[in-house]
Amino acid sequence: MRAEIILVGDELLEDMHGAQPDYMSQLLEDMGTDLTQRGYVLGRVTAVGDAPGELSPLMRDAGDRKVDLVVIVGGLGPTHDDRVRDEVASVVGMGPPRPHPDAMRWLVQRYQRLGIDVPSPGGPWERMGHCPPGVDPVRNPEGMAAGMSFQLGEGTEVRCLPGVTFEALPMWRQQVLPDLDSHGRPSPDMGRVVLRITGAREGIVGPVVEEFAMARPNIRARINLMEAKGNRFGSIRVTLTGDRDGVAEAGEQLSEMLSQVMGIKVERELEEGP
Repeated sequence: MRAEIILVGDELLEDMHGAQPDYMSQLLEDMGTDLTQRGYVLGRVTAVGDAPGELSPLMRDAGDRKVDLVVIVGGLGPTHDDRVRDEVASVVGMGPPRPHPDAMRWLVQRYQRLGIDVPSPGGPWERMGHCPPGVDPVRNPEGMAAGMSFQLGEGTEVRCLPGVTFEALPMWRQQVLPDLDSHGRPSPDMGRVVLRITGAREGIVGPVVEEFAMARPNIRARINLMEAKGNRFGSIRVTLTGDRDGVAEAGEQLSEMLSQVMGIKVERELEEGP
């Protein structure tokens, strides 16, 4: 199963010049771990701005490619540049966003729990309780803006979360994941092995790992250069993911293959699973 994440917000592209701030990096790490444990492969993380028409093509493309799950983070607030609900409406094609009874009730309850006077009807605050027709709201346990849940085409599940990370992660863990678990395919017993390799350049290690992975379609292998010092990297990290038993065996086999190359040292840095 393939999953993709789309991050929405001009601040991600302008203030950070495309680099994710620490709080967003942590959210992605936590979500990635949860997805891996459920048998998903995180295939793409994309950041887009808030301008009209930037998000909708990405959703349509994911549906055309039959991605199993798309998670959209950000753009659900009450201001003029929070346009995710409008972008979703253009993709679903059943009408513009409008007040959803459940989302509006949750929104009013949140104001009341916080001891804040509920604003007058008709203000921009109500946008946080809107959903396009054909889209279900997702309750926000720690904030006001409702998330969204819908399906594109014949099987692309889409979930929209707030961009405020202390709201996004509780919604993800308490609302989205239980829903996916109850309706999704059975989760394999997933595991991960990480190898730290020193003593060789990527041009030597890469072909060995590529040949190894091609012979094992159920194991995914990723290569990353690590420990940068000046214009050199001190090590190479190879990450293997797959079912727990298979990936443990694959880790031993790849370690042995790489160790036979003169000068290479292989350390098993991490092995984990749910």
